[in-house]
Amino acid sequence: MNRSALSLMIGLGLLIPAHSHAQGILGGIIKNDEKKLDAETLTTQESAANAQLQKAQSQESSGKRRQARDTYKSIVKSYPRTEAAAEAQFRYAKILQAEGDGKKAFDEYQDLLTTHRNTPNFNEAVGNQFQIADSLRGSDKKGFLGLGAAVQPSKLVEMFGQIAEIAPYTDYAPKSLLNIGYVHSTQGENDKAISAFKKVVDTYSGSDFATEAQYQIFKLRGENAEMSESPNKDRAQVEAGMDFVNQNPEDQRAQEVQANLQSIEERSMEKLFNTGQFYEKSGKPDSARIYYREVVKNPNTPWASKAQARLNVLDGAPAPAPAATEKKPGFFSGNPLKKGKVKMRAGEDDVVPLPASDG
Repeated sequence: MNRSALSLMIGLGLLIPAHSHAQGILGGIIKNDEKKLDAETLTTQESAANAQLQKAQSQESSGKRRQARDTYKSIVKSYPRTEAAAEAQFRYAKILQAEGDGKKAFDEYQDLLTTHRNTPNFNEAVGNQFQIADSLRGSDKKGFLGLGAAVQPSKLVEMFGQIAEIAPYTDYAPKSLLNIGYVHSTQGENDKAISAFKKVVDTYSGSDFATEAQYQIFKLRGENAEMSESPNKDRAQVEAGMDFVNQNPEDQRAQEVQANLQSIEERSMEKLFNTGQFYEKSGKPDSARIYYREVVKNPNTPWASKAQARLNVLDGAPAPAPAATEKKPGFFSGNPLKKGKVKMRAGEDDVVPLPASDG
């Protein structure tokens, strides 16, 4: 059906124009026609849009900000395909931002960056977006009726995600990904935060942003380990710590991370010892022995001697007199941070297999 026939049918009442399928078809035809402006029409629109742009700029210079804002908005609506419209939308967004309507300004910048990727204001627009989102992240301003945050965490994640996607080759991309990680960690969503930080490490390796992301991963791995009885969580933190120190030996936090490894080792061995005790008290000595033996392999903690004492009891042997013995390397012992000799594990494999039953 051509356009003239469709218009005739609507005029005769054969088709209902309001909220109808026909109206949608007609609207689509008109919209497509607008997208395919010929050179002469585009030149005419550009001339008219430029005239309006000069008017708006004059209004803004004269302190008539509200009138300028409305004129800029009108240009964007009436002449969306023109270069003047790109400039008008940028200035419209800046006025909204200056008036404190950051969320709306952010969306206007996003429309500009999506529709006019070659705008000369691209970098400034992205920078303004980041400034708005970062300000909202740190704001303690309340939302509607004084309830909740001014912007929900999910919205902040969306905003930073848009910045990272549209400007991946600027510093605002890794900064935004870091902020996504911070937002998730603040909400207690450690796994999502770690995922965001990993993306920074993988995409921007060797940068200061990657260093910060690795440190945050180490901290979050520690939080996960402290809330878990699984030694695998401790191993994951150790691996994150070794990654950080090996790749950033000059960072002032490297010594802090390395110093924490001893406490991580003790925490992990305590978990293994407690698991051994659980099985011993449950009447499963063979299972208990597995965990006690694992603890004994790591003699740098007080749990090793305690585990050995329990093994002696289970095996019916007298406890040996204290004597200086050569330390045997275990999972945590030695110098696991010596550069060039560390191989990270691909996953959180079990420390030891747990027997299904005792004989």
